[in-house]
Amino acid sequence: MNKESIRAARIKTLTETQLIRKQETLQKVYTAIERLQKNGAKINFQTIAKEANVSVPYLYKYPELKAHIAQLRNQQSSMSSSTTVQPPVTAKTHSQIVERLKKRIHELEADMSEIKRKNEALAGQVYRVHSLQEQVERQRDIIETLENRLKSANQQVSESKVIPLNKKSVVISERILGELNQIGIELNSNLTNLIKAATESEILAAIEYYKYEQERIDIENPGGWLARAIKGRWKKPDKSQQTSEPAKVPKQSEIFSSSTQVGREFVSLEELTNISTIFGDKSDD
Repeated sequence: MNKESIRAARIKTLTETQLIRKQETLQKVYTAIERLQKNGAKINFQTIAKEANVSVPYLYKYPELKAHIAQLRNQQSSMSSSTTVQPPVTAKTHSQIVERLKKRIHELEADMSEIKRKNEALAGQVYRVHSLQEQVERQRDIIETLENRLKSANQQVSESKVIPLNKKSVVISERILGELNQIGIELNSNLTNLIKAATESEILAAIEYYKYEQERIDIENPGGWLARAIKGRWKKPDKSQQTSEPAKVPKQSEIFSSSTQVGREFVSLEELTNISTIFGDKSDD
């Protein structure tokens, strides 16, 4: 082995030895830092160098180690500055604290009572609101029912305003309608009401009287004549009541008009009998 080889081997051995010592020393430093943190001791370059049994310049020699120590120092400084030292609690301080707590408790109890009162008032208002809502719903149903009834009533009134002609047969018998058609008298409101108010026998009797008088005299207003006959319950005179005595023949307008000479609305049955007899004698001539 030549000198160069021996020299290279020695350099390699020294380098490896230095690297091992470096690792061991760094491990000692980190172990020292852990012990200081565990004991809650102050951390800086001096305390760490003393705990690890190294020099302070050695700690500054490695940038990573230097930055790590500086970071730990700053963290410990910020924590210590933020932590305030509490003064010792005396009997007087304790009594003051108790009084403040009691006062705060009374204030909270008063607040709770006020909140409870407001909640009860709100609960009453909510109940009234629900009650009013139920009343509104009931009133709405009543209004809807009344509207439906009013609509139905209006519809019935609208339908009853126009009555077809064939509906007259509902209150007037077919026999009366047939008699009216035979004598050529049309129904109107006045005649219809009179027919409804009278009996069928009275109406038929008035119609028979109309037929009897129609053969004897010229009736200008058949509907009005029949209406007066129904209203006055006129009937065709019996043959025994007829007379053959001659008499002055009055005009038809004098017989059925509302003249003040007669003094009443209708003539009597005896007068009608006499008049019919006169007209009968005239026709015989």
